[in-house]
Amino acid sequence: MDRKFLKFKNKELYLQVGQYKNNGNIAIVAYTKDDFYGDITINLSGYSIDENEGFIKPINKDSGLEKILIKNGIIKEVISTVNYNMGKYDMVDFNLEKLKEYDSLGVGKYLQNKEIEEEFE
Repeated sequence: MDRKFLKFKNKELYLQVGQYKNNGNIAIVAYTKDDFYGDITINLSGYSIDENEGFIKPINKDSGLEKILIKNGIIKEVISTVNYNMGKYDMVDFNLEKLKEYDSLGVGKYLQNKEIEEEFE
């Protein structure tokens, strides 16, 4: 089965969902068919966020990729912009059901890990 991809600047981007090890927050990276494209999210430690929330790397906002993620329903909304060290980062609400269309295995594993974490809290 072919994976669903995002069209962005004449590239086909495939999304992979994972988890940051130090705090369990969602991690999303993008690949082309041949190469690593880049990190979509960035891990900002010290913020308590819900399982469907994350922070977008500024380059993805500046390049227009964040708008494509919104247009395709992967990002529901930009919740706020936070100042962290010397940067500004958009905190977003991800549509995990929509994200499953791009990486169902990754989203499933991420949600399973979040459930396990909650059991131990």
